[in-house]
Amino acid sequence: MKKAFMDVSKILQDNKFKIDEKNYRGYSVRHFCVDYRSEKLIKRIRGDYFTITFDYISLHQKSKMIKKELMKIFRVLFKEFKTTDPLIIGLGNSSILCDSLGVEVTNKVMATNHFTDFLNIPRVALFNPEVTEKTGISSFQLIEMVVKKLKPSMIIMVDSLATNKKEYLNNCIEVNNTGIIPGSAIKDNKKIDQNTFGIPVIAIGVPLVLEMDKDMYTTPNVGEVIHVTSDIISDALNDLFF
Repeated sequence: MKKAFMDVSKILQDNKFKIDEKNYRGYSVRHFCVDYRSEKLIKRIRGDYFTITFDYISLHQKSKMIKKELMKIFRVLFKEFKTTDPLIIGLGNSSILCDSLGVEVTNKVMATNHFTDFLNIPRVALFNPEVTEKTGISSFQLIEMVVKKLKPSMIIMVDSLATNKKEYLNNCIEVNNTGIIPGSAIKDNKKIDQNTFGIPVIAIGVPLVLEMDKDMYTTPNVGEVIHVTSDIISDALNDLFF
């Protein structure tokens, strides 16, 4: 479970780094490009980081607008990529509600990789590696095997995030092009980014767990948040590819 980027955004603002921000009624969109100056300060990989923050009411009432903003972000990140054969990976543990975002998203995205003869649309493949405790195999190893077999044009990874800021819990969708470490909670996996397999990697996440003093907390409505945000993410991906 990766740490949310929003946790370090205030550090960037305090140090006079520019963050592009657009504010709407009930939600806002931010973009920051981590460069050689800021990567050491916030300990993040160079690349583009986008966040869409929203309040609880807007998540429900303005989900279509949030989806449109998410699609704009995808178009910005995807414009230089070959999107003909994407592999969408749902990380996390489907048996633990707050860690099931990735699986919920892949359950709602249309798979077309098995249609090889007659469709002139992207061949989308979906994969849920689950967690090492269930499979006995690291998520990285499973993903590596699938990538070598399918040879996708790009990877999209979806995961639940942890945050140490209560104000970001359940109210943000984050997207970046810098990759992710599957199974980072057990510190036993390698990072997956563009250098790993030589193809672009997009990471998508929602802060669903509050981490404080080495303990983790969630909220009673986390299932509802996962349901709505997974709808937004999967609908945006489906509309983008199909």
